[in-house]
Amino acid sequence: MAETTIMPSESDNHIEISRRFLAHADEQLHGGDLPQASEKTWGAVAHYLKAVAKRRGWRNESHRDLFSINRQLIRETDDPERMALLFGNLNGLHSNFYEDWYTEVDVSKGIEVAKEYLERLERAEVLDR
Repeated sequence: MAETTIMPSESDNHIEISRRFLAHADEQLHGGDLPQASEKTWGAVAHYLKAVAKRRGWRNESHRDLFSINRQLIRETDDPERMALLFGNLNGLHSNFYEDWYTEVDVSKGIEVAKEYLERLERAEVLDR
């Protein structure tokens, strides 16, 4: 009997990448590569947002689209103002990849911000809508 292989959806793939990138962010931070830790953190958030967009049929082709996806999703959380603040901080990590101006403490806090942001989206069950 042949085994059936279930192919992951694009959305599931983005979720897996998001989780992997967040783990890599911690590794890069502890290895002292702050620009890479910053970018992995931003990438984890970006992939999560792309996963939601794929499931909902939303446009997700550019950096700008991520802001639009974020604006739509934070309305579904219990604290949209906090979510907007978190996302703004996360975008700063993306900039740090290019500028390398953040300290280790800044990047460490950024990783914690990403974890909070993603946990809040998960609690709001944005993937299941």
